[in-house]
Amino acid sequence: MISDASATRPGLGPVPAMAQSDVSYVDWSAILAGGIFALSISLLLISFGAGLGLSLTSPYRGDGVSAPWLAIAAGIWFAWVMVTGFGAGGYLAGRMRRRAGDATAPEVEARDGMHGLIVWATGALAAAILATLGVGGVLSAGATGTAQVVDAAGEAMSSDYFDDLMLRDTVAASETDAATTAPGQPPTTEAPVLQREVVAILARSAVDGQMAERDSTYLAQTIAANSDLDQTAARTRVDEVNAEIADARTTAMAAVEKARVAGVVFGFIAAATLLIGAVAAFFAATAGGRHRDEGLGLDVLMQRR
Repeated sequence: MISDASATRPGLGPVPAMAQSDVSYVDWSAILAGGIFALSISLLLISFGAGLGLSLTSPYRGDGVSAPWLAIAAGIWFAWVMVTGFGAGGYLAGRMRRRAGDATAPEVEARDGMHGLIVWATGALAAAILATLGVGGVLSAGATGTAQVVDAAGEAMSSDYFDDLMLRDTVAASETDAATTAPGQPPTTEAPVLQREVVAILARSAVDGQMAERDSTYLAQTIAANSDLDQTAARTRVDEVNAEIADARTTAMAAVEKARVAGVVFGFIAAATLLIGAVAAFFAATAGGRHRDEGLGLDVLMQRR
């Protein structure tokens, strides 16, 4: 077995190494330093990218970058952040790693690369923990965005707007009719009771996607009995409100579907960029170990740009 002290890069002299009993194969201090450096670089770039992305958007229709192009730019930027952050952390870990004294030259390079992968794994695990704690909002945006859209759609479908639209002018009319109803005549439905009935029917229609014929007929008769509208006008109002409910449901479901697709795409992009980050960390760590063995200063990074 050739010791690490004599395992040199081609064309270089021996590089001192720690004895096998003095150091573990895994240099956790170098990994920790590389992981912290990678997260710091990533946080810096993500913050800058978030500011840049907000500067390209606009709340006004027709202004700013369109959503598809913004999503593409965000995906490219996120991939570059992963490469830069984990690459920098991997390079630092490979450069600072202390070699054990029982490795050949290929083994030294492999161990340097493995340290880069551990830096990547450490950073990914820390990012997942931050996302779970609610700190990494950027990383969890895909999942929370879909949930927020679903909640907003549910609130829109359960709004009292359609109830008010259906019963417009009926409450005042029902109160007037109740005050002027002659003895012996059946009274009209009281306003609170009428509102509860309409809300229940509209809620069921929103869930089913359409209003049953018997409910439409009942609402038309009830509205006609509690307003100045005749049966035909009341049925027209019911049909109009029913059509608006259907349109609102279609819009809400389209928003939910769009958010779901965006969440799926975000998940695949996140997985792909993490994989790219792992590759960058591995090869950057091997480059850091090679520069360590060659005894090169940091100016080599500027010279090779």
